[in-house]
Amino acid sequence: MPRVKITDRGGKQGRGFHQYGEPFLDTYDAILDVYESSAASGPHVWLSIEKGTVDAAQGAVAHLNPKQAEQLIDRLQAWIDEIPSRWNR
Repeated sequence: MPRVKITDRGGKQGRGFHQYGEPFLDTYDAILDVYESSAASGPHVWLSIEKGTVDAAQGAVAHLNPKQAEQLIDRLQAWIDEIPSRWNR
């Protein structure tokens, strides 16, 4: 049983792509979101960082404490665990 809720990100379009947990905040209020990609070449996932700190050398970055890092790991693990059922049809 995943530690995060997996929902349909398709909304009204009903495209069937999954979102892994709800978006959450880092320590500087950047919004992190993990959701399935529509790439047909194989399983891919998006990690979105919105309104985050922008470092000129690194681009958008997130600042995570241990609890926030665990939230991210749980979302990515839910995606990894779901790959066999989503791609071996």
